[in-house]
Amino acid sequence: MRLLLSAGEVSGDQHGAALLAALKERVPELEAFGLGGERCRAEGMRLLAHQKDLAIIGLVEALAKIRFARRLIHVLTKAATEARVDAAVLIDSPDFHLPLARRLAKAGIPVVFYVSPQVWAWRSGRAKKLARLGRGILTLFRFEKRWYDARGLGERVTWVGHPLVDEAARELASPVPAPPEGRRRIVLMPGSRAGEIRKLLPLLRDAAAILTARRSDLDVVLVKADSVPESLLREIAGDALSRWNVVSGPHLALLAASDVLVVASGTATVEGLLAGIPMVVVYRVAALSYFLGKILIKVPNVAMANILSDPGDGSQTVPELIQKAATPERIAAEVIRFLAEPARAAEARRRLALGREDLGPPGAPGRTAEAILDLVGRGQA
Repeated sequence: MRLLLSAGEVSGDQHGAALLAALKERVPELEAFGLGGERCRAEGMRLLAHQKDLAIIGLVEALAKIRFARRLIHVLTKAATEARVDAAVLIDSPDFHLPLARRLAKAGIPVVFYVSPQVWAWRSGRAKKLARLGRGILTLFRFEKRWYDARGLGERVTWVGHPLVDEAARELASPVPAPPEGRRRIVLMPGSRAGEIRKLLPLLRDAAAILTARRSDLDVVLVKADSVPESLLREIAGDALSRWNVVSGPHLALLAASDVLVVASGTATVEGLLAGIPMVVVYRVAALSYFLGKILIKVPNVAMANILSDPGDGSQTVPELIQKAATPERIAAEVIRFLAEPARAAEARRRLALGREDLGPPGAPGRTAEAILDLVGRGQA
């Protein structure tokens, strides 16, 4: 079986690698190539381009990548056509993958969208395009399947669940020790893309300085994404980096044994939800991107942890500090509230636990592999 796989984000690389591992169990002679990162490479995928070259944040920031994206679409389509692939699996990144899907579909290559774009939040008109171009749409969250069903598009949509559930089960089976008695642990996760790091790490650095000046019982841990060079962290965090414990690799058990997470909005908030840790969600983009987003986005919350744990009363499970609201002082104040108000922290943990139901049971990579094999008509090897 030959497969084109395209994952333009770090989270997509993570999901793609888990999928490739599950597919290889069913199709040992699998040959995969395309756009991905180090995790997909480790599963034997041949990279035609690295996802770090495409990763972007914000609508306006995407304009700088248009020429590169067009060239890459041509490269991927040509490679898929020449190799006569059995299917193309396109993971998230809709602004890149919808144009790619049009080219692939025109070439007669079956397309499967894995990780539905957030059509329920903004630009809902894309849903019909996905249903028209894709042989199937595989969603991570149960509510997404219900959203498509309500609009008569559910026939092509399958809820497979979230692969992070499997990672959480593995990682949380080996718990990390809690901080020493009398100490509190704060975890910083500023993102996985250079643009995010440059915008958010200065805020987190200064917030951590405020926190440690006010409280002498805090230990600060920074989780470094594999895609982020340590030199970039040193450039931005400066001397503060030497006062923090910097970790990389699996970190869900660390989150579960910590007190508060300060995190960039994105997939990392789902990790926080699975670990059940109270969070302060922060994000900043270019001013024009934020303005356009305010017009287009139709949901009250941006953090997936809040969307999944929404009780329906308009309240937030965890605070979101977006754009001008994301200041070191506000971040520090929200962290201190969680530390000083145990009942508030406990309520956040309770509501996050309810949100896990929309992620599905363990086994998502296997269910995704089976769905893809069924869609392309190959069955189990």
